[in-house]
Amino acid sequence: MFKPSIVAAAIALSISLSGCNNDNGSGSSTNKDDQQSTLAVLKYVDPLIGTDGLGNVNPSPVTPEGMIQPSPDNWNPNNWGGKGSPSDYHHYLNQLSGFSTTHISGAGKGDLNDFAFLPYTGFHSTAVTMDKQTEVSKVGYYAVDLIETKVKAELTATDRVAFQRYSFPDGADRKVKIDLQHELLEQYGNHSRSIYYKKVADNAIAGARTSNEWGQWQTVYFYAEFSEPFSGHMAYVDGKQTAATEVGLADYQGYGDKRERISDVVTHLNFGAGEQPITVKIAISGTGIDGAIANLNADTNGYDFDDVVTDNQQQWADVLNKFTIKGGTQADKTMFYTSLYRTYVAPFVYQDVDGKYRGMDGKVHQAEAGFTNYSVYSMWDTFRAAHPLKTIIDKDRAIEYAHDLMNKFKTGGVLPKWELHSDYTGEMVGYPAVSVIADVMVKYPEAFTQQDFELALQAADVSANFDLTITQDWVPYKDAWNGDKRFTVMTRHGEYAEQHGYVPADAKKQPQDGGIAQDKYDELVNESVSYGLENAYYDWCIAQIAKLAGDDAQYQRYMARSQAYKPYFDHNVSEYGKYGATGFMRPKNHDGSWVNNYPSCAIDGQGDPIAPLPANCDINDTTSFDIFWPYRAEHRGQDFTEGNTWQWSWFAPHDIAGLKQTMGGEAGFLQNLDALFTANDKADTSQGDMTGYIGQFIMGNEPDHHVPYLYNWTAEPWKTQEYVDQAMKEFFHPTKEGLIGNEDVGQMSAWYIMGALGFYQVNPGEPVYTIGRPLFDEVKFDVDSGQFTITAENNSPDNLYVESVTINGKPLGNNYTFDHSKIRAGGELHFVMTNKKPSVN
Repeated sequence: MFKPSIVAAAIALSISLSGCNNDNGSGSSTNKDDQQSTLAVLKYVDPLIGTDGLGNVNPSPVTPEGMIQPSPDNWNPNNWGGKGSPSDYHHYLNQLSGFSTTHISGAGKGDLNDFAFLPYTGFHSTAVTMDKQTEVSKVGYYAVDLIETKVKAELTATDRVAFQRYSFPDGADRKVKIDLQHELLEQYGNHSRSIYYKKVADNAIAGARTSNEWGQWQTVYFYAEFSEPFSGHMAYVDGKQTAATEVGLADYQGYGDKRERISDVVTHLNFGAGEQPITVKIAISGTGIDGAIANLNADTNGYDFDDVVTDNQQQWADVLNKFTIKGGTQADKTMFYTSLYRTYVAPFVYQDVDGKYRGMDGKVHQAEAGFTNYSVYSMWDTFRAAHPLKTIIDKDRAIEYAHDLMNKFKTGGVLPKWELHSDYTGEMVGYPAVSVIADVMVKYPEAFTQQDFELALQAADVSANFDLTITQDWVPYKDAWNGDKRFTVMTRHGEYAEQHGYVPADAKKQPQDGGIAQDKYDELVNESVSYGLENAYYDWCIAQIAKLAGDDAQYQRYMARSQAYKPYFDHNVSEYGKYGATGFMRPKNHDGSWVNNYPSCAIDGQGDPIAPLPANCDINDTTSFDIFWPYRAEHRGQDFTEGNTWQWSWFAPHDIAGLKQTMGGEAGFLQNLDALFTANDKADTSQGDMTGYIGQFIMGNEPDHHVPYLYNWTAEPWKTQEYVDQAMKEFFHPTKEGLIGNEDVGQMSAWYIMGALGFYQVNPGEPVYTIGRPLFDEVKFDVDSGQFTITAENNSPDNLYVESVTINGKPLGNNYTFDHSKIRAGGELHFVMTNKKPSVN
């Protein structure tokens, strides 16, 4: 039977104490009662929210911004050959393949998941059944009983060290399997390129794994020590047992390394029968095994698993107690604090205790005093709300991100789009890092030097333009590490926008096919509308950096490029009136002709799809495309990214006045917004990224996240309050299916937090916010040297309209806006709520 676990009692006590706490505990404390009050906020965090459905999150007991994330990975024999699911973990699945040490929060991809540890007894070393009735997932602690082997597994973590504790049945051999290959989502291309393994001592092992998927040469090193020496050691290479205690390449160089390498290593350790649990401490590093050893040796917890849980929980309490809340329901508070928790999972610290880190060039660097290297920047998602939120509630960290991104340019030569463990993934659209940098710099210019502004401008300018002479230094022909990223990290979209005023849809086609492609690197000049619209915004961000740097020529250049969104809009009331709209953004060829995307035989006179399709009408036959149908959803590689024109027609946050004019003025802008939120929500649901429909507004993916707030730029601002309220109520729930789309490393949660607070930044890079509707009666959160307060008078679920609102006692500006500088210690954003739609602002 299981030995009793001290931590279970400790957690039960913590939960009991938290149940009688009010909502106003905050700050660190020096006595036991204050500490218990501080920890009470943890009762509002449920790491299992979003682990089913679409959230793709995992229940890792990670520390705030911790670089190691131990978590269970599922084995799903009915899905992708047993290689798991996009999140690696779904609560409804009960088969466990192991507890791996690195994860991405909610991105729906198979990267990381390095080094899976699985305790077992007898010969049952394959997938095992999790007893879901025993599963516990709390801040800083995860546990589950394994049915066939009767092992209890518990997880916790420090910043760089994962702790796993296994309690075995009496009399059974205590065994652990370590799967160094451990690949999930193999069908997406996730493979182990090289594995190294070494038995270091009778209680210690080490190794490394280089894998690819998003990251082409993603390498992690580990070092693990066990609380007891193992008496049995078996290693298998490619399924064959070996007597060797060291296998593979310890110094694998990545692309161009032609030495024979190993890609599948499994080790079995036997600790024999015994009464004590086996605890393993696992440290990781991006620099080498020596770095992992140093990270583990710096940990002073010994094998005291329970103390690690306590320390982990205290760290989270310190973060979450930045906010205190009055009002709202238990569910509201749980959703809010869990969302806040998720925004602190990443970006996370990715350097060793001695300051060494792997740069974007694959080389080991030493951090200068005051510098921190971070990793997992999901910037196409997070520039919209997650990074702006950090500029409000964690100024110092936001400034560090800007310096870190500029350093990534210095070590790699280009700003990353979606950085993963110091690897260029080239994932998603454009160059969103310039938004993150610009937003921090315009809000806190005093935190940066003239050299910083000039470096930021140089990094932005290089990253926004395709230049083979730059990339030659880091593609595989010259560099063994990052792989050929010219296709994705740097593309010619910006060049074409500057030449033509927009990105032509046929830029990727060869001249003989009617296009204007110059060479093979134009093959991925696709998603022309999405790239064109987003790049126009990013170019506006570059202009703001240029202004700070005092470079008027670059300011004028990028401001001109920021207008490249306009040519995409087809203003045609007679054609699009059947959809209630004045027009849509649509793809355009270099000669100015519009691109069609659908056959008219599949659409009726009202613009709705015909079902069943008429005979001889093939919606996939491009030769029959003779109309532009706004509902046509696309994933990637065509003209739109993960959506259709209903969503993408609104992406010009930097120039709302210009977008209004393009759509036909104030009336056309409002008409199109209304058409979006009342459009047919079932016309084309073929794309999995399009979820959370209100009409054709999509809450479950990022391009639309700012759109409900655009009603504040119309004569009917109360519709912002209605649609934000509807989205929060319908699409965010404190349940395992409670997220309507991928969490995307904090973005979905950050949107919810901003909605609950009652304001949002439509245009990151412009330090201005506009309002929605607050969820709570009062919220206080930490800012420099004090707290900022948000109050809502007459607040209730029925009183969702804003009757009046002031910032620090003064009315807001046009479009219900206020400046970032108004969020200061002692300040207050005060709402008066009503159940009546207010008059025009």
